[in-house]
Amino acid sequence: MKTLITLLLIVFTLNSFGQNQEGVSNYDWFHAKYVKFKPGKASEARQLLQEYLYKANEISGRLVLTFESDMGDWDHIAYLHLKDGPKQLGSEIAEIESKWWNAVVVLAGSDQKAKEIIEKYNNCILTEKYNLVKMRNMLDQMSRKE
Repeated sequence: MKTLITLLLIVFTLNSFGQNQEGVSNYDWFHAKYVKFKPGKASEARQLLQEYLYKANEISGRLVLTFESDMGDWDHIAYLHLKDGPKQLGSEIAEIESKWWNAVVVLAGSDQKAKEIIEKYNNCILTEKYNLVKMRNMLDQMSRKE
């Protein structure tokens, strides 16, 4: 179901760019994920993020901008960079996702243990929302100095 929703989001997004002449190549694209944890589960979820998922991002080379909050609608917000743009969401097995999963397996010690970690993390989630967002001039924005 999530794949169908994601594909529909891509189609609607790309159609809207055709209408406003912005194009898709002028941006860096991100798959935004907003997460609300179950009551009492934020600490466990954040521990799993720190021990496995963030490290897997680093090992795999996947750029993810993450934010944590203790108030408001969302406890965890992650922006996953789509190196290949929005079309990457339509790919069931994007190369970076395979690299990320392999890193989780290495960190966990086995494929089965990695699946258990992901299941444990998912069981901490009360609700989540996804969005497709874009950033113009990402490198310029990330290298700003005061």
